[in-house]
Amino acid sequence: MCHLLLFLPVFALPLFLFLPLEQASVLYAGIWLLSVAFYWLIWRTMRRPITTGIEGMMGGIGTVFQCGEGMTKVFYRGEIWDAVFKEAAFSGERVEIVGLDRMKIIVRRKQ
Repeated sequence: MCHLLLFLPVFALPLFLFLPLEQASVLYAGIWLLSVAFYWLIWRTMRRPITTGIEGMMGGIGTVFQCGEGMTKVFYRGEIWDAVFKEAAFSGERVEIVGLDRMKIIVRRKQ
């Protein structure tokens, strides 16, 4: 149903059959401008960067919340995640998320 809006300029062509040319041209120009604005909004929305899920986390910057023997926790966007950190971590250090392994994030020092 929503795809029908993409054909709005085509559906408005019968205006030229039922109205005088001046009135039909003005109405059709308005419909055409409305359609162009609608297409622009669709294009802008589809080009927006991903902000949710795993794809949205990649490259994100978090803070080491707690570090201990084999157990590192990272605070990222209001959540505390278990983290895999190959090097020694210090509490308060800023790290970059580079991957996800099940429910643990893989992080490295922010460069």
